[in-house]
Amino acid sequence: MNQPATTRHEPSHEHGAEVGTAAWWSGRHAARARRRSRPGGITLDAIMDASLRIADEQGLDALTMRAVADRMGLRHTSLYRHVPSRGALLVELVDHVLGEISLPTPGEDWRVGTEAGAREYRRVLLAHRALVPLLARGQLLGPHALRAREHGLGLLTGAGWSAGNAVRIYLTVTHYVVGAVLLDAGGAVRTPDERAAVTGLFASLPPGTHPLVTTHSALLGAVDADEEFAFGLWCLLDGIAETRKAR
Repeated sequence: MNQPATTRHEPSHEHGAEVGTAAWWSGRHAARARRRSRPGGITLDAIMDASLRIADEQGLDALTMRAVADRMGLRHTSLYRHVPSRGALLVELVDHVLGEISLPTPGEDWRVGTEAGAREYRRVLLAHRALVPLLARGQLLGPHALRAREHGLGLLTGAGWSAGNAVRIYLTVTHYVVGAVLLDAGGAVRTPDERAAVTGLFASLPPGTHPLVTTHSALLGAVDADEEFAFGLWCLLDGIAETRKAR
């Protein structure tokens, strides 16, 4: 997959690894393990908090190293010890947001827990819509993403799913959430007025051209994004549950 866009003239590689890839994250995890915090010093969490406020308020185009430094009252060169480039900043910020996810209670029924986790994942992502396009440009391999993977796999294997099926279920549900959120944040969500306009359009089509669309115009225009997501998730989990019964 492509990686989050970098600023012009900024290299997309750091220390020989493409920003956001497994090799890059491997280096970041190792560096974090070695780093010692300085009393009163700048922290990565503080940088991420400032970055998230800018992204939420002004969008990704406004999110630059200088803008973050200005928000924190620092020189922008002070940030580079923690985030060596804007590309790294974006990758780290996506993982930072994943830290807002409240994971289901350990030991919960696999289906209840998986559904709750999917809904929570969607809620957090939609709360930070400016970052959603980055989900399709990078790999989620940071500490908060790993925390979610560990929890999700533990929920499934603890319920008796084989390791192979647990991985498939976790990835399938996660990709469903990401796909739905990308559509929602990309403008596929319709307001009540827009849904009414769609219903009106379908109902006014020339007679006989699309009879089923016209007949069911009210239904086609009535479903909102929350209902559509819930129905799709239930169908997905129903199908997964049925595969277990068949074995």
